Amino acid sequence: MILNDDQVTTDEVKNWQGLHLLHFSGSACSQKVRILLREKGLRYVSHPINLARGEHTTPWYLGINPRGVVPVLVHDGTVHIESNDILSYLDGLPSDAESFFPHTEDERREVAASLALENELHFALREVTMGFIVPKILAQKPDSVLQKYRRNGAPDAFREKEIAWWTVYAAQGVTRAQGREAVRAFCEAFEKLEAMLGQNEWMIGDRLSVLELAWFISISRLVAAGYPLRRHLRLNALYLKLADRPAFVEETKMPALLTKLVVPLTRLGQFLGRKRLVDVAGDLLL
Repeated sequence: MILNDDQVTTDEVKNWQGLHLLHFSGSACSQKVRILLREKGLRYVSHPINLARGEHTTPWYLGINPRGVVPVLVHDGTVHIESNDILSYLDGLPSDAESFFPHTEDERREVAASLALENELHFALREVTMGFIVPKILAQKPDSVLQKYRRNGAPDAFREKEIAWWTVYAAQGVTRAQGREAVRAFCEAFEKLEAMLGQNEWMIGDRLSVLELAWFISISRLVAAGYPLRRHLRLNALYLKLADRPAFVEETKMPALLTKLVVPLTRLGQFLGRKRLVDVAGDLLL
């Protein structure tokens, strides 16, 4: 999705030349775009946006993307938003690497449908992340940040949905019902991916595609949350193969503080309180 000039009020970005990516290290949507950039060998200027500090709620950032989410791609002054659209755009840029999108119309339709499903699970992925990986005390946005999110920038219906989700999350966290429903949605999605793989090595065609890039993020988050991916034999084998690729590893690794301290402590608390993924949705995994 390309924004019109009148939607971009931070004028300085209109003069940026080359590829510029505004992103956050732990953002799932940012990660898949960075993986494609690395796999395609495309050089870009990195502009980290710290979501934890509320940098996405500033007038400067909301003047670039009124939705207040990452990533944003700026190419020669033109602003692109929506991660899956960015993937498609980047894939069309000159590169020595092969295209990550299929060539036949039937396969393109299949890819479009799968990417649409992955996009629909955006909030479910967040609920898995906030419900089973990152503790609420670290993830929730203070009221002051939510107020800036609401006050700054042009009115935007998408941003209002984001604000509404974070407001409810600040009040009650991710409920057991939400966590269970999120896991159920991914169970169904992973079954579809398993069927898509069939006896093939890749999800579509005969090589790595945009589907592996997009779904790897969700799969790795579910695995980190305690989802037993081995119940999907072919999908698990593909995940393990992708987890050996440098681009996938580098762009999705968590900070050491999270992996060595925060996550283990969170897991212990969940175990004691019977709030682990298997406690909340174990019957769905039989």
